[in-house]
Amino acid sequence: MSETTTHLLRSAGFRATPQRQMVLQVLREANGRHLTADDVCRAVQDRYPSFNRSTTYRVLEMLSAIGLVQQTRLGDGVAHFEVVDHPDRHHHLVCVRCGKVQNVPAEVLGEISVRLAERHEFHIGTVDLMIRGECAACRGRAG
Repeated sequence: MSETTTHLLRSAGFRATPQRQMVLQVLREANGRHLTADDVCRAVQDRYPSFNRSTTYRVLEMLSAIGLVQQTRLGDGVAHFEVVDHPDRHHHLVCVRCGKVQNVPAEVLGEISVRLAERHEFHIGTVDLMIRGECAACRGRAG
């Protein structure tokens, strides 16, 4: 397992069990793709055939709860997961026609978040924004 996954778990105050490390490693190797729990389970099972589906769900739930993994619903009714061990937090633009997902840097919402927090005297913890619409390619096909 990766030293980085071990460090991430331990720095969050949790034991670096093999199951947790395997799930984190799969998410880290996804290179920006947004994986479903089934995607994660299949990828782990490719390496460790005895890996249990319910373990995948428990580990993803725990990693999401402690903030190492971001869970996002991208409009298809299924939770998608990605690791958030880097400063590149982002939001999502989702095409309703082809399903393409584009990442939008979190700083795009920086100013509006500050204004909302001030206006409503609200402390913002995290922001998870998904905007649905049509990508350029689908708009081009429609015209």
